[in-house]
Amino acid sequence: MHKNEDWKHDANKLAEELLELAAELVKQSNKPHKDYHDKIQDELADVAYRMDRMIEWYSTEAMAQRMIDKWGDKDGGV
Repeated sequence: MHKNEDWKHDANKLAEELLELAAELVKQSNKPHKDYHDKIQDELADVAYRMDRMIEWYSTEAMAQRMIDKWGDKDGGV
């Protein structure tokens, strides 16, 4: 577990942005007649930024291996 204040800041900000994205996705799902495209796109950008910051704290090699193990490699193999 990280006790670093920078990690805590990055983790809290990522969680906040994920919740904001989730809220917009739920709104779009519940009100398909309304257009939340721009709001969802903005929140996706915020999440992507915060995710990039958070990934710096972890092993990209381990994450890549997890993706291969779970979903297979990009060539379609498992």
